[in-house]
Amino acid sequence: MTDTMSQPTSSASPEPGSGGRVFSGVQPSGLPHVGNHLGAFGNYIAMQDGFESIYCIVDYHALTSTHDAERIRRATREMALGLLALGLDPDKAVLFRQSDRPEHLELMWLFASVTPMGWVERTPSFKEKRRMQPDDVNTALFNYPVLQAADIAIYKADYVPVGKDQAAHLELAREIVRAFNSRYGEVFPEPQAVFSDAPIVKGTDGANKMSKSLGNVIEIFADEDTIRKQIMSMVTDTERQRLTDPGRPEVCNVCQMHKIFSPDDYEDIWEGERRATTGCVATKKLLAERMLGYFAEARERYQQLKASPEVVEEVLAAGAATLAPKAAETIAECHERMGLAPRH
Repeated sequence: MTDTMSQPTSSASPEPGSGGRVFSGVQPSGLPHVGNHLGAFGNYIAMQDGFESIYCIVDYHALTSTHDAERIRRATREMALGLLALGLDPDKAVLFRQSDRPEHLELMWLFASVTPMGWVERTPSFKEKRRMQPDDVNTALFNYPVLQAADIAIYKADYVPVGKDQAAHLELAREIVRAFNSRYGEVFPEPQAVFSDAPIVKGTDGANKMSKSLGNVIEIFADEDTIRKQIMSMVTDTERQRLTDPGRPEVCNVCQMHKIFSPDDYEDIWEGERRATTGCVATKKLLAERMLGYFAEARERYQQLKASPEVVEEVLAAGAATLAPKAAETIAECHERMGLAPRH
């Protein structure tokens, strides 16, 4: 797999090999799509070289909107499988399932005691989920941002690779950490965001963020015909009605994708659009070839892992076991600071 995002970009500008600890959590939404990879997962993989990297599939969070047990199990396995296929290396990074480390929930409760309700009410995630599921505004949904802060803080992460659309959520985590430290002393570092080069990836509709719920994704691990059809359905420059009309690659979603998947000649592709010497159909077909080539190794690894599902479960269990001492140490420290029963 060609890696065009070999270096992370960050508000904190971390240096590979600096010894910083990285944490990020991802919803168990099934197999990753192109937007997932460009928005965050590329940074996950880049940062496993030179950083202490911890990545979590947040199945506790999934309970705020999904109440189908088998769906959560399946989606968790698929997400783990996809991450491993894309290049996440268990020998370099820890990958685990959130519910295998229930200490996250205990730290969430401790953090909730220093988190004003107003902080949570203003977060984009709570507002959006309340709008999306008005008949299921459960208490877990309200506490979601506090658990998110606990996920990061329990391992005292220095950096969190996210898309820029998640910046507000990370800022709340930083506020909660500051509130805890102010009341109980310096326990947690304030995590810094590490933004990807492609923080918001538009879907095939050319208007909205790529999302499974909107049905506008380009899959990574589907069969080739499905992927080609998804790419051929992409909305391009809406003002280019005829082949002879000059295009505007700066606003064309297909051209923007070529900047990532055709790094060596995207400028030539863009020029062809501007001069109307190439049409949208040809540009889409070329993108399909480039994208399939980019993910060829990942697709091959996916088939291998799919044939050995026990490997994925072993990776998740080993990751949780690796983190057990650190999670216990953090909870014990909090108990001491907050006057709770000692942990041994």
